Amino acid sequence: MTDPVTVRKGPANRRGWIITGVTVALSVVLVLAITVPFSGRSQQAPAELPEVSAAGCRDLGIAGPAAWERMPVGDFRDMVDEQVTLGATRIRLSAVWKDIERERGRYDWSGLDQRVDAAVAAGLVPLMLIHMYPDWVEDFGVVGGGAAAEFGEFAEAVAARYGDRVDAYEIWNEPNLARFWPDPDPDAYAELLAESSPRITTADPGAEIISGGLAPATNMPGYSVAGLDFLGRLYELGAHDHLTAVAVHPYSYPERPSGNSRWNGFRQLRDYRELMSSHGDGAKRIWLTEYGAPTGGDGGVSERAQADMVVEALRITSSESWLGPIFLYTMYDLDLGADDRESYFGLLYGPGAPKPAFTAVREAAESCGA
Repeated sequence: MTDPVTVRKGPANRRGWIITGVTVALSVVLVLAITVPFSGRSQQAPAELPEVSAAGCRDLGIAGPAAWERMPVGDFRDMVDEQVTLGATRIRLSAVWKDIERERGRYDWSGLDQRVDAAVAAGLVPLMLIHMYPDWVEDFGVVGGGAAAEFGEFAEAVAARYGDRVDAYEIWNEPNLARFWPDPDPDAYAELLAESSPRITTADPGAEIISGGLAPATNMPGYSVAGLDFLGRLYELGAHDHLTAVAVHPYSYPERPSGNSRWNGFRQLRDYRELMSSHGDGAKRIWLTEYGAPTGGDGGVSERAQADMVVEALRITSSESWLGPIFLYTMYDLDLGADDRESYFGLLYGPGAPKPAFTAVREAAESCGA
């Protein structure tokens, strides 16, 4: 394989890998999806969920799709209990700006309140992802357009409301991809950081401020910016002064994290570290705010391979002091069609039905240290 361009999406759109230098395209998609588990995808009956929770792993979290934001609160509570059974101690939740502030200055926190309360009650520490601009915002992503200041106000409101329960804030998701940021521009993103980070710190002193998780990508004007180039430009602009950590989404499938292919996102983490160190920023950690692998669909891997990948990723993260927490994507499979690999990223087929990866991660969490 040669270098991939990632069209991989986080909680609101679609995710995919495009392999350059060959005529093979692997698409991975994450859309606003329903939460019904996809049935009939394994010839084996799923195992039963363990009754006893694993010892908590302090650097293990779970990231979710947009479907979490529409999940009935009772189902969400049950799911976070399963995360505790897995051994997770963290959860990546989304403060979706376009849903919370549909009209300027009028906030609806009800859905996010319920999810934060459920997560905290289960013993999980939220990482709050703040992203997705509303329709009333003009000139988003344009340097000097004013949208960054509007975002800063919203980010401050998020921190003021949840600061007693949240220990970290992630500023946007995959800002180096056009699917999240129109015409990706590190200069405009640096402006967003400059407006939001001080406001968050004022509302929640001591909180971690983390860059938006960078997708593995190559440079395609108007479409994507290579993660290392994006971060390098932020350093040139001095935007790193607004961050306490950097976030990366180091997807590596079909390889394990230890694979040596140039396109392997996990392999690229050391390149990020070298870049940070070259700017005197080596003390900051790299958070892995999404990592996983699909067990079906076009280009998916076997269930055993998924288990091996996520366990290896957890063990590497736990053993390297310069790596921060890892958030596995995700808990449940989704029903997006049998050929769509985005249907199969779950550690479980659905509620109460674990895949081998769930069992393997739970066993690893017993020894990673709380």
